[in-house]
Amino acid sequence: MNPIDYLKNRGFRVTSDPTKYPGGIWGKRNYTVGGYNYDTYCSGYHRAYDMAKQHLAPVPSVCDGEVVAGTHAYGNFGGTVVVASEALGIQVIYGHLARNLPVGIGRRVRQGDTVGYQSNTNYDNVRMASHLHIQFQKYGYIPGERAFVCTGISPLGIDVGGGGPLARKTSYEAAWLWRGKFRTTARVKKRDFPSLKGEVEGVAAPAVFSFDKLYYNDGHWWLRVTDGGRSRFIAAGRKEKGVTFKDAASRGRLWGAVTELDTKGGREQTQKAL
Repeated sequence: MNPIDYLKNRGFRVTSDPTKYPGGIWGKRNYTVGGYNYDTYCSGYHRAYDMAKQHLAPVPSVCDGEVVAGTHAYGNFGGTVVVASEALGIQVIYGHLARNLPVGIGRRVRQGDTVGYQSNTNYDNVRMASHLHIQFQKYGYIPGERAFVCTGISPLGIDVGGGGPLARKTSYEAAWLWRGKFRTTARVKKRDFPSLKGEVEGVAAPAVFSFDKLYYNDGHWWLRVTDGGRSRFIAAGRKEKGVTFKDAASRGRLWGAVTELDTKGGREQTQKAL
């Protein structure tokens, strides 16, 4: 399911579609009311969708990710939230939100989490109807205000899944087919999925765990271990920006010690079964 259909399924309707502008050029809108062209700054382009449900309707994140730079109550699109998903290779801009943003930079969000509330805030304080501006870009920081505001890609080829509990439990950000042993230094929760929202299915005393897969999800490192013949997942520590798992292990920044590590399996190239 693409992100636009995801929002449609949650009651939002499309009010401005970049695939259907009169000139036939994707995103070339030149929307003008009373002599004011809302798209002048981007040379007539609006490389985004406008959608609406109702004023102050909660706006759900269309994907898992991290709230990043560009997020501000008085941002380029009024109340603005930017969520980056390394797993999908995109970042998503949510604009014209109410100023009381419920998330801030560095916050991890899951698909369906509220990132803001539909409103009509904007940079120039011009009059506009309440709606959601949603814009998609390739993953990564975009330097320069104009480039950030005006860059956009079509989201119709992006698969964000269905968003229900089962979908969320088959989605993680990255994984490595690494094996090893991890000695915990405190009691650890055993979950049914490598996520802070995974169900806790037990608590283990400090011990040495053999693991056969490493995950990055929800801002944490996770290890797949076998417990009673079933796979369980334990958190090995928080993921620090720019610090790899091996670096964190060597610097003592994990919630335990890696006593053995075999990295021959490499990084998982396409998401597989847990």
